[in-house]
Parts: sequence; C-alpha cells; structure tokens
Amino acid sequence: MTKRGFSALLERIYNNVLIVLTVTMFATVAYNVFMRFVVNRSVGWADELSRFIFVWISFLGAVLAFRNDEHVGLDVLVEKVRSPKIRRVIAVVQHTLVLTVLLFLTWFGYRASTTVMNVSPALSIPMNIVYLIVPFCGLLMCLLGFGKLIAALFGAATPGGTTRTSVE
Repeated sequence: MTKRGFSALLERIYNNVLIVLTVTMFATVAYNVFMRFVVNRSVGWADELSRFIFVWISFLGAVLAFRNDEHVGLDVLVEKVRSPKIRRVIAVVQHTLVLTVLLFLTWFGYRASTTVMNVSPALSIPMNIVYLIVPFCGLLMCLLGFGKLIAALFGAATPGGTTRTSVE
C-alpha cells in the first residue's frame, strides 16, 4: 500500500469513527428525549454517555480542523506582507508557538488522564478513559503541527502564511 493509500485509509477510518460517534450520540439523545417526554422516565446514563461522546467528537473534530487549517485565525496582517521571506518567518513562528501549546496540551492531558481515579456516576466508566482523548488528539495535532513546521522551514508558504505539504 502506498503512503498516500495508507494515509487515505487512515483518513477514512478516522471519518468513520466520527460518523459512528455522531450517530451514537444522536440515537442516545433521541432515546432519552423519547423516554423523558413520552414514557415520562428520564434515563441518567444517556445524558452522561451523550456528554462524553460530544467531548470526544469535539476533540477529534479539532484534529481535522487543524489538519485542514480551518481553525479560527487572524491573518489580516500576514496577508498585507508581500515578502515571501517575512511570510516564511511568520509561518515558522506561528507553527512553533502552536506546536508548543499542543505539546503542553498533550503532556498535561496525559498527566490528567493517568492520575484520575474516579468513575462516572451513571455508567461507572473510569474517567481516565474519557480523558484519554485529550493526549490522543494532542499527539495527533503535534504530529501534524511538526509536519507544518517542517514545511514552513523547508517548503513553500502559501499566501496566508500557512503551509501545505504532502504530509497533510
């Protein structure tokens, strides 16, 4: 399997996981609404499960947004810079700062997920399993951020100051 083929396979798996989580959350919320308003009996575990799934979807979606440069950014000043060299410097500084924040997120997310000892009240799921999404997605974004930094250092920066590489 080629590198691009493997990357496409991983992307399909990742997207399918997001789809399954979204459908599961929708079904759980719909079930809870039905039980609450039709049967007049609330289901406590459904609230908790939908909340945990929403957190996981949010972090997994953040990785996709980071990969595709779809996070909120302020590039008004960068677009006014005409020099490619200055744009490259700005891109390197930008990616270095983002990578630094992601490393902190990953490290402290890992520490939080490995030190927590409590379990969720309704589902009795160990909370460290729920919190593992933070270092997992942090690590994925660190890998993507490192690729973006390498591309900014050695590749061509796009007009907005960001970089596009084959790694992405």
